[in-house]
Amino acid sequence: MSTWGWRSHFYGLVPLGWALQAAGHEVRVASHPSMVAPISTAGLAAVPLGADVDFAEAFSGRIGAVGDLDRPDATAAGALEPAITADGGVVRFADALLDELVAYGRQWRPDLLVWEPFNLAAPVAAAALGVPGVLNLWGPDSSVTLRLDPESVIGPLAARFGLAATDVALHGDLTLDPAPPPMQVPLAGPARPVRFVPYNGAAVLPAWLRGPAARPRVCVTAGTMMAGVGLDDRLDLSRVVRSVAELDVEVVVVVEPRQRRGLDALPANVRLADAPLALRLVLPTCAAIVQQGGAGTTMTALVHGVPQLVLPQVSDQHFNAERLAATGAGTWLAPERADGPTLRDAVGDLVGDGPARAAAALMRDRIHALPSPAEVVPALAALAARIPT
Repeated sequence: MSTWGWRSHFYGLVPLGWALQAAGHEVRVASHPSMVAPISTAGLAAVPLGADVDFAEAFSGRIGAVGDLDRPDATAAGALEPAITADGGVVRFADALLDELVAYGRQWRPDLLVWEPFNLAAPVAAAALGVPGVLNLWGPDSSVTLRLDPESVIGPLAARFGLAATDVALHGDLTLDPAPPPMQVPLAGPARPVRFVPYNGAAVLPAWLRGPAARPRVCVTAGTMMAGVGLDDRLDLSRVVRSVAELDVEVVVVVEPRQRRGLDALPANVRLADAPLALRLVLPTCAAIVQQGGAGTTMTALVHGVPQLVLPQVSDQHFNAERLAATGAGTWLAPERADGPTLRDAVGDLVGDGPARAAAALMRDRIHALPSPAEVVPALAALAARIPT
């Protein structure tokens, strides 16, 4: 397995890594040195390769609302060009990992290479090593919203190994797709459905979660990426929490340590959760969630049938919010529309026993009906052995 950039990007690979190991396969997770702790904490073997790249610096000025591919004027109002470019952060991460990834592959000689979205080093390495590749999606495929010119972006990476851009299959030989209809978009190439199994990092179950809540519980979170890259000021988390707390609910705030600043003196019905508290532990007790629109958060809430309000700030968060809205299992508010009363009323609608709850339950059932990671392992083993299925 190969992962890049940020720990939440890796989290979607973990249940599949567990399933492969449990079936007796050897699993190694190759990534930048800074990823050693998240990988090894998950019980998988980390292989630190290449150099670290500062996420915030690499994407400085390149993280924001993206324009619409179908509207040429979409970037005129300040939205970013929806593209992966040769000088962008995605390529910088690939460049820092690729050479050592291929070198390690030639030494260890894997039979299969698995990667997650926006990892460009892995598909190039699979082509260079001559092994089958698998793209493991972490939710709906947001790459369909981005332009990518293979010759300028993939070509220079592939050329290091005597390959052309056309020799590299960005979606691998197989895509594992966890998003049930109507959430998913059409995919490029062969695909198999797989059940999304939530993993959100190290977790401790506190005493207050071991019994039922006295009032409907609403989780408020801003995910891991925004604080980690210094963009947590884009969402006034204190205002969001106070607006939700105006309802007759218990608010559980799950945030990164640096997001705790400014969250003092909260209303009495607000619980500021102590880390580490994984969403997969708290969401089964919740009536609703307010979140930023990350794929992992969105899919974890769907797994537990929890109606969602998304406050998207950047790039794929907007895409995920729109795909969620298509299911009816939640809604979203643009930042400029998310004033206190509007936000409070939107959450109030979700907490009630309305259409969003029924739609969320339907999506939960659809996800649970998909094959588990363990059930797709035989197909991956056949692909690794190059046995037609």
